[in-house]
Formats: sequence, structure tokens, C-alpha cells
Amino acid sequence: MSGAAAPATMRVALPCTGLGRQRRGFEAFTRELHAVLRDAPGLALSVYGGGGDVRTGEHAVWNTPRDSSAARTLAALSGRGPYFVEQATFFAGFLPHLLVTRPHLVYFADLNLGNALWHWRRVTGQRFGLLFYNGGATTRPYTRCDWVQQLTPAHFDEAVGRGEARDRMVVLPHGITLPASLASRDPARVAATRRAVGASDGVPLLLSVGMLDRTIKRMDALVDAVAALGEGRPHLVMLGQETSETAVLRTQARAKLGERVWIGTWPAERMADAYEAADAFALFSLREGFGLAYVEALGAGLPCVAHDTPGTRHLFGEHAFLGDTQSPAVAVAELQRALAQPATGAQRTARHAWVRAQFGWDALAPRYAEMLRAFAAGHRPAWGDA
Repeated sequence: MSGAAAPATMRVALPCTGLGRQRRGFEAFTRELHAVLRDAPGLALSVYGGGGDVRTGEHAVWNTPRDSSAARTLAALSGRGPYFVEQATFFAGFLPHLLVTRPHLVYFADLNLGNALWHWRRVTGQRFGLLFYNGGATTRPYTRCDWVQQLTPAHFDEAVGRGEARDRMVVLPHGITLPASLASRDPARVAATRRAVGASDGVPLLLSVGMLDRTIKRMDALVDAVAALGEGRPHLVMLGQETSETAVLRTQARAKLGERVWIGTWPAERMADAYEAADAFALFSLREGFGLAYVEALGAGLPCVAHDTPGTRHLFGEHAFLGDTQSPAVAVAELQRALAQPATGAQRTARHAWVRAQFGWDALAPRYAEMLRAFAAGHRPAWGDA
């Protein structure tokens, strides 16, 4: 669109294949972005989800959900995974919307959906920009999009180092919703949450949030580190979406921690209670696309333990306990430091203030609006990777 004057209002489509059914960060992000930019001047955002929990203002798109038996059958027949089947069928259901609404920009995170949209545009000549939200920190070449949003400076620098063109990318972090001030912990609510997860009186509660697996989130390493703390160990609560590794993780956790562990999946609207009841937070991932759970925990005022990377240093600043969590001794030491941290009001307030200033929507919404308007018009926003 760079050869013609940009229209007064840019139409931006936000397709998210798992919206309404999955609980990844991008589903929550899509809804929050739509809410904060719904009335932004010069933008008309349309959200497209995969069904299930469809909310006002969202469009349900026909597809075969990844968790369905039909998706598993089609995946087996095609040699692809169920998630690929979901994206491919979603693309077919999305086409009528694409043809009728004719967006200026499609803002996507599902890689195979973006690939299909790129081929559709190539074959048909329909004109729209493709902006890829790199929430998974993929290292694949960015050949099926026009623009890329990196969530941290580290991912931007890594991509440039691999040969990606810096003028096709921007750095803009994931936004989150936070109150203007951090409320005091409600004793009754905290007690109810602790009872729900089986935490005994007087025992600290250590929270971890992420996929319940051993390969990516390394929940097994966290179990080992907590077990090494001995009789004075905290009650470990691990919340997230189940995976094929969850059953083995449960067995390991029960064997090593006995009754001082609780593993399960909670709806998004209940997660605030978990953060409020926790005394500390830990997640030992070696790599994150962004690290939403880290930011949510820090925004709740919790002392946090994480693997030391350029990404976690960017997210936490000086407000976390970072170390080489691949070393059992280091992992145990950092947990001890976090659990010994007094939960004073000043410290909680400082953590919350850091997150709100860096990642709150009040700070980020204007930049998101500018980014979408610019890419819809066919050019990079003025602030670029600043």
C-alpha cells in the first residue's frame, strides 16, 4: 500500500486459531489487545477465534480443533500434527472473512496459518500485509510474512545475527493488564486458595505456571530442586496445560515431594488467586518467547526465580533471583534466597511498579496502535527497534 495514500481507517484482522479453546498467552493477548485498541483512532480491529468460548465482538471460524478426535485422525492420515490440522482447517474457514472484509493487515502468531495466507495472497493477488507475532521465538526464516514483531531485544539481535533484515522487524513486548496499584493480600482469599491446593498451615507456597512438561518448562528440574530443600521445603503448586509428559511428572513429583505438591489446570480468571496466595514463584525454562508467567508473577509482587538469560534479565531487571538452573546446587540456592525474601509491602510494590512501567497496557497501547497503523500502510513505525 506504500504507493497510494493510506485510508483514514486501517482494517486489521487478528486470527487466533486456539481462541476460545486454548489457554496460551496469545489467546489472552489477542483479547486484551482488542479491548485496549477497540476505540483507537485510525484502526478497526476484528478478532477471529476457533470457537468454544466466543465472546462479544469476536467471530467464530469453522475449524477442526487440535484436541478433537477428528484432528488426531486427520493428523495420522496426513502425517502432520493435530495443531497443523487445526490451522489448515481454520484457514479454510477464515477465507470467507478475508474476502468480505478485505483487511489491510493480518496480525498472526500461528505459523502454518501465516504460511497458508502467504500462498493465498501469492496465488490470488489479494492485497494485505502479514505481520508475524513471534511469541514462540521461532528461529525459522521469516519467509512467509512481511513484518516480524520480536518481544525482546535478545530475540531481535539473534534474528539479525542469523541474517534476518532488521528493517523488517520491530521490538515490542507482550502487553498485560495490571491495576494501577497492588492491592494488599486478602487473608480469607489466600486461606481458601491454600486449602484448595492442599497447603498446610505455616508452609510457604511456591508457585510455578507453564505447560506441565519436562522438556520445555523443565518442571521436573523444579521438583528435584524443591525436594533437595529437605524437610523445610515449601508446598509446590504447578499450574498449566497438561501435555503428554504430565503423567510422568505427577508420578515423579508425588514420589519426591509426597503431599507437598499440587499439579493441575486452572482457568485464566482464577490465576490471580494463585499468584495472590503464593509466597514465591519459580520457572526453570531455558528459553521463552516472552515469559508471560514471569511477568504476571512479578506484577503480583512475588520474588521470582528463573534461568539467567538475556531475555530474563530484560524482563526482570534487578527484581528477580537469576542463575544457572541447570546446576542443581545453583537452583537450590536461588530458591532458598527467594523463599527467605520477606514479603514486605515496599518490595511487592517495587516489583509491580516495574512490570506496569515496562509491560502494562497504559505504557504499550500507543505503540501497538502506531505499529499496526504503520504496517497496515506498508511501512515500519518510526520508532523501529528503539
